Amino acid sequence: MSAYPREIASLDTHSSLRPCSTEAVMSARAKAYRLFIIERAWYAHLYGLMLCSVACAVAIARNPGQMTLPCLPQLGANAWWLEPRWYFVSACPCMFAWAVFAPVWYIDRYERFCDLITVLGMLTRHAAMFDGTDVRQDVVSLMCLLRPLFLLTSVLSLRYELAKQWKMYVVRVGLDVSMNLSRARRFGVSDVAKSVAASAAAGSLPRAVASELARNAPLLLLTVGAHWAVERRDRAAFEEKVRLMRQMADGTDVGALERRESRVRRGVGPGRPGRFE
Repeated sequence: MSAYPREIASLDTHSSLRPCSTEAVMSARAKAYRLFIIERAWYAHLYGLMLCSVACAVAIARNPGQMTLPCLPQLGANAWWLEPRWYFVSACPCMFAWAVFAPVWYIDRYERFCDLITVLGMLTRHAAMFDGTDVRQDVVSLMCLLRPLFLLTSVLSLRYELAKQWKMYVVRVGLDVSMNLSRARRFGVSDVAKSVAASAAAGSLPRAVASELARNAPLLLLTVGAHWAVERRDRAAFEEKVRLMRQMADGTDVGALERRESRVRRGVGPGRPGRFE
């Protein structure tokens, strides 16, 4: 896991601190900021992939029965390939290996991998609520209680720039709403509020959608707010790093200047007038 800093150090993101155009300045700064965000989240990302792999493998071992989505066709014992958890438990170790042994290649596609794990994790969570024939109410209640924790964990381990990732957050909410409504219309049960199931069963789709959106809105605000808070800290660290690099490049190290002026005032440096005359 220590391969990332060694490999990424070879990428030249600050060699040209004074490009010849505004577009070049913004492009170099955006690339440097992207790499800085990935570097800050790198180890949390690796640990998250490893923990997801172990947790999903343990879940499969403890519950080897069918756990596919209600919206997918049920094919009996041969439907294992429709279970999202098999794809999830296969994707996480592969991504972990790529990140460790081919970090530069992985970083070039970092955002795509984060989105892939986000979608697979969401589908696996919904599949765990369904045993192939009916909704598992105990799992539904547990997932609802742990949902804020899952969201905060994803912010720490699957994050990139919020200006790009907010779209994925909205897509995730849309998929959650559609999955919940599909389960409610088929089984007459929603995740938390039975009013959603009643509205869906009565055919009032707009009311059911509005109810689900209202229930998911606080979770979306929690996710975006946590991401904004973490990235605000990262942006401040990035700006400080850029400022120090500019000082070093321009030879305007404040500490060095103060030490030079102090030596001049004490008369022990070459800056004293007439000393070497």
